[in-house]
Amino acid sequence: MEFEKTKKEFIIDQDEYSKSKLSELMGMMLNFCKVTKDGQVVILEKVPTRKAIKLIVSARFVAHAAEASISETITREELKAYSGIKDAVFLARFNEMLRENFAEEKDKRIKAKNILLIEQFLRSLKNE
Repeated sequence: MEFEKTKKEFIIDQDEYSKSKLSELMGMMLNFCKVTKDGQVVILEKVPTRKAIKLIVSARFVAHAAEASISETITREELKAYSGIKDAVFLARFNEMLRENFAEEKDKRIKAKNILLIEQFLRSLKNE
């Protein structure tokens, strides 16, 4: 039954992504940011503006997966405030993130598309 074993490893249920994976992702973010109990994202280490917005969206998504009381979505205003990026640069980076299909905006709320994209992003951030 090699097929079944490989299938279980390959096809995942996003809603049941393992706690060990969540722990790994939170660990990857610890050097870069933290999330308060009310959902504010605090950037600890300077990251390029191109990545800061993705980091914040990722942090909220993962924080929500770990603690349901924290919203996984974020407004543009919150995103801009947490990133500290100036208006013109923020808008360019925000639109870039949406064009890359990393996140989606619905009813003026932004959220990462899925945890697999977040993991890929965090691995690239960690390797810089």
